[in-house]
Amino acid sequence: MKQTLLLSFFFLLSLSVAYSQTSFSSRLTLKKPGDTEKVDLQVYPNPATDYISVTNGESVAKVMVFNLVGRQMKAFDTAEGDKFFVGDLPRGMYLVQLLSAKEQILTTQRVNKR
Repeated sequence: MKQTLLLSFFFLLSLSVAYSQTSFSSRLTLKKPGDTEKVDLQVYPNPATDYISVTNGESVAKVMVFNLVGRQMKAFDTAEGDKFFVGDLPRGMYLVQLLSAKEQILTTQRVNKR
């Protein structure tokens, strides 16, 4: 009786894991109406010392810098070819979030500040 219960438990557990994996991957491929094409955005240089810049900056309206705890350290409004001063931040790792004009997150990248 114990073996039957254990076997059925593991069978149900494996089914739930398989279902969660397939449903998660299908959610990744869904595209909402009105979604824009992904643009390859990079924050450079990494590691940074005084300034950071963004490639393909025409689609970026705002640059936000967070520490690893999630506290916002800096926020910049952007224009094409801008450099963003981060020289006054302490050394460490930061998350740089790039936002569109509609306040949608385009990408979040990790940057090492030296």
